[in-house]
Amino acid sequence: MAVLYVASEAAELEPFRKRLEGSRKLNWPLDYAMEGILDGRRVILAAHGAGPQLATRAVEVAIRAVTVADLSSSVLEAVVSTGFCGALDPELREGGIVVGSAVLLADTGETVVCDMPDPIPENAFVGIVISQNRIASTASEKRSLAESGAIAVEMEAGGVVRHTRRNGIPFYCVKVVSDRADESFAFDLNSMRSPEGRIARGKIRTYALTHPHLLPDLFRLKGRADKAATELGEFLADCRIKPDSNSAPVD
Repeated sequence: MAVLYVASEAAELEPFRKRLEGSRKLNWPLDYAMEGILDGRRVILAAHGAGPQLATRAVEVAIRAVTVADLSSSVLEAVVSTGFCGALDPELREGGIVVGSAVLLADTGETVVCDMPDPIPENAFVGIVISQNRIASTASEKRSLAESGAIAVEMEAGGVVRHTRRNGIPFYCVKVVSDRADESFAFDLNSMRSPEGRIARGKIRTYALTHPHLLPDLFRLKGRADKAATELGEFLADCRIKPDSNSAPVD
């Protein structure tokens, strides 16, 4: 049996990967695919870019690969959407862990209930996570999203949960806060995404070099992201995912 963890970027998963035994690269058509062992269970890590479309692709590839393998050790018993999120609740600070009780799909308004770790670690914030195909880059946008009742916003869980539940696989959502509810980014990151949704890092570097006053903020955000990823890795290594075999698929 195996648990699949899906994020948008390798950097979100690398600290967790370092906690696994015997980790190795998987030859899958994804930006990042690794596997290892945690407490005797196979763990698969996958990242293929930001947004629901690319996250769905990561899940599709993983399900197909483990199905073809046809080994009991490869059967997916759960999928976890993980990585960075933006806080909508003012009490959430950088590095805070969010365990989604449900995912609110921004494009349809549908709410999908998540499976939950057992027990839920005391240091986690539990609540609804809203998933949308854009970066919530301003404090005013976050305030508007908070009116939905969600405590955090992210971009991949909507795509992951749809494909996961269609295949009858239990779904979990575990995120780490990278930016607070009262924070705005210095420039529009949405304008620096590729047509398929990837964050075009070349565009960010070019923009930063032509706007050098932004460099200190970018370095600060990079350091914060690294610290948040470390907090997430430690949490995931200690968090116990115990899938409920009665989880049902959704249309």
